[in-house]
Amino acid sequence: MEYQVKEASGKLGILMPGLGAVATTLIAGVESIKKGFSQPVGSLTQMGRIRLGK
Repeated sequence: MEYQVKEASGKLGILMPGLGAVATTLIAGVESIKKGFSQPVGSLTQMGRIRLGK
């Protein structure tokens, strides 16, 4: 049996169970970056620059 998978189209949806404070902040940050209101700077993007210890 041969399967044929169609090419992806449309938008991707992400389910975030709970939608509490962390998820709401994440969504607001992503939308703010997409609209150009802020820069993608945070704990993950700056991890290589953080100096820990002496």
